[in-house]
Amino acid sequence: MDPLRSRELLRTAHEKEALAANFETHAERLGIVFADIPTNPGQSNGYWKGPAADRYAEHARRLRRELDELAESCLATARNLRRQATLLRQQADQGSE
Repeated sequence: MDPLRSRELLRTAHEKEALAANFETHAERLGIVFADIPTNPGQSNGYWKGPAADRYAEHARRLRRELDELAESCLATARNLRRQATLLRQQADQGSE
């Protein structure tokens, strides 16, 4: 394999690793967004009661589920990017032999 092609593969692998790290960071941050926000009915009774509080809790639960799904998608994307980076490195190594 052309040495230039090997370097290009390694550069692309490095970029995929960096992107994977970004996705993991975002997934971690998404996990803490609702950490201190009450999402169960009655959890906010000390300061907020009634139908509006119950509607909010239901909405917050739905948002939490959606954010959990988004975080899992970010982690899955990071895993795929790392897998692709590994394959690219292997191709580069095989090409340099």
